Amino acid sequence: MKIAKINECFKRFGELLVTYRWIWMFTMLAITIFCCAGLSKLKLVNDEESWFDNWEQVKKNQDHFEDIFGSTDSVMAHITADNVFDPEVLDMIKRLGDALLENVPYASSVTSLMDLEIPIGTEDGFEVANPFEDGIPSDPIELQKKKNFILSRESLVNNLVSDDAKETWLILNLEHYSETLEEAMNLITPPAMEVFNRPEFVSDAYIIRPAGFSYTEFEENKATEEQMVSRIAIGFCVMVICLIIFIRSLRGVIVPAIATVGAICSTLGASAWMGIEGNPSMLILTALLSMALAVGYAVHYINSFKLHFRQTGNRRQSIILGVQDSGWALLFTVITTMGGMLSFMAGGLRPMRWVGGITAAAVFMVFAYTMILLPCLLSFGKNRTPNPQFISSEGSTNADFVIERIGKAVLNTRWVTIMISVFIILVSVPALFKIQVNMNYSEMMGEKTPYIHRLMDICRSKLGSQYSYEVLVEYPEADAFKDPEKLKKLDILAERIGTLSMTKISGSKPRVSSVTKIVKEMNRVFNEDKPEEYRIPDDQAIISEDMFIYESSGGNDLYQYIDDSFSTTYLHVELSDYDADQCTQNMNQVEIWVKELFPDAETAGVVGEVMQYAVMNGKLVRGSIKSIGTSFVIIYVLLCLAFFSIHTGFIAMIPNIAPVFLIGAVMGWGHISLDMITAMCMPMILGIAVDDTIHFTNHIKFHFERTGSYRQSILNSYREIGKSMIMTTIILCAMFFIFCFSTMNALVRIGYLSIIGLASALVADYTLTPVLMYLTKPFGPEKNTKEI
Repeated sequence: MKIAKINECFKRFGELLVTYRWIWMFTMLAITIFCCAGLSKLKLVNDEESWFDNWEQVKKNQDHFEDIFGSTDSVMAHITADNVFDPEVLDMIKRLGDALLENVPYASSVTSLMDLEIPIGTEDGFEVANPFEDGIPSDPIELQKKKNFILSRESLVNNLVSDDAKETWLILNLEHYSETLEEAMNLITPPAMEVFNRPEFVSDAYIIRPAGFSYTEFEENKATEEQMVSRIAIGFCVMVICLIIFIRSLRGVIVPAIATVGAICSTLGASAWMGIEGNPSMLILTALLSMALAVGYAVHYINSFKLHFRQTGNRRQSIILGVQDSGWALLFTVITTMGGMLSFMAGGLRPMRWVGGITAAAVFMVFAYTMILLPCLLSFGKNRTPNPQFISSEGSTNADFVIERIGKAVLNTRWVTIMISVFIILVSVPALFKIQVNMNYSEMMGEKTPYIHRLMDICRSKLGSQYSYEVLVEYPEADAFKDPEKLKKLDILAERIGTLSMTKISGSKPRVSSVTKIVKEMNRVFNEDKPEEYRIPDDQAIISEDMFIYESSGGNDLYQYIDDSFSTTYLHVELSDYDADQCTQNMNQVEIWVKELFPDAETAGVVGEVMQYAVMNGKLVRGSIKSIGTSFVIIYVLLCLAFFSIHTGFIAMIPNIAPVFLIGAVMGWGHISLDMITAMCMPMILGIAVDDTIHFTNHIKFHFERTGSYRQSILNSYREIGKSMIMTTIILCAMFFIFCFSTMNALVRIGYLSIIGLASALVADYTLTPVLMYLTKPFGPEKNTKEI
């Protein structure tokens, strides 16, 4: 089908818009009001269930563990001082623990230097005692004895307190909660923050660094929300300012703003009416793409309108001709971008499917607002006498002719363009294989974010650790873990886990804890406190007796690691950092070792949301990669359908692959991991980049149908829409440039990768698209006549 015939259909649509403009505007207003009324019902949820496709099993395993041992979550304070046994520091630790215990929901107990349970040999035999049960000694000699005693305990040194006595942990243990993580952290974290921020806990003598899973998740959500909202808000302002500079039309500024806000609100409101739950962490993609496309659609239509208005002076005719010239290209960019976004449906995870569907809907609404409101609003106004200069130049300005001359230079040096393009591809391909698919939490967030800087300070310390997981081993029979062989296998497993890449090492000690530390500590006490007796006894009767004595003496720490039937136990493993790929590899290795050492166990394996999130991140990134591939296929098929040619579709696809290749090259050579943020950035850039390609290719085909000359068709296209392509790219790059000043590395990467992608897409459309069209002649052979 010829472009001219399609354009005639849009000409009739333009006539309907102008003739019935009030009806169109009131209809859009009514739809907007109805959809936005649903926003009060909108439910945005970012809980664990949204992210795990096997959530029921994950939740079942987690609940089973926590039913036995309590919550794996805790609120922690990493405390540093010249000497943590200084009376002022010890007094603060006691007061801080009491305050947290009193004020934080679900608080069950405190573990700290002031709340220890240590087995001690006495004249009567044995007792479990707290060295500071009677308070902090005023006598320095007595205090030094207690310090020396605590630092002599193998189970405590470089676990709870560092061997140089400069660091210690205060841990607020939490009860098992039935709420989701999001609900629980909103209950737990604010009162904990209030306690930590009290003036009484601020001193030059020590530094308190709060941590804990729910605590830092709360901080992450707040920091991410603040950065995303501020970047989008500032980006929106930059968009408006750039439109004022380039468009110099009040209506041309108002409509993109309305289209952006209206499309997002209407789409979310409509989804709320349908009872669809959303995910707030994914909305940035919808917002960014809506702003970008609102700019692109408005600039292309307004410049087309101005081109005809300068030439004819007739407002109604120019509006209709603007719709006729740009309508089909704009509609098809909508279809291809929607196709690219719907490719997220292939990602598998619910938030990806949601953001794909909601963004595709928002893209269509941006188009509807732009193509209805702009012509209707522009129709209000007077005609004017056309300038003779523009009549002879067919509405083109001096800037348009400069761009046309650029087009001539490109065609005259077409083989240079081909050679440069081939060189860029050759340089890019090796870099693509250097990209690592991974999510490193600290690298993604960056230390400019205050709480990340604090967490990294903790992780770099001797005791510091932010994340942990558990390895559960469960037997059906009681007293299974009074068997010395099973306890020794636990120690073997602990030693092996200590060699893994993500296990935290304090001094030379791996941070792996289990019930064996209590068994070994008691064996040492019953053997004249000899350090070499810090081991597991070979006799089951001795182990049973030791455990009974420990329990009878009032010790509670035993049941932190083993159930009361002695059939189920676990190892607690602390991580040095959070690298999703390394965590997944570690977890897989642990699963192998557990099956090897405990083949007859009823239940055995890794438990903990941290490791499950590592697996989920891998699925998310792989899903995003799959969606990128799917979007390429969808857009290619749609381009073939649009131009009724497999050949033309392939030619039009090449310039859109170029930005993705270049982004990949930058990531590969720059050692930037492909994580959930960068992976989702690529389909967005592809969705924006394909717009200019469609406009350019569509104009070339339209003019070729009229002139029969590829060269003339290409030059006409440069002159008519080349300026619009530059303007949209500059505005979008300015919007994304704001992201480069974020404190979050992930948003900074969105900024500069988007700028690289958009700029390279413009260069590819300005050079590669016309050269390939000129050389391959996808619309058939040239004709001798100049006008057909």
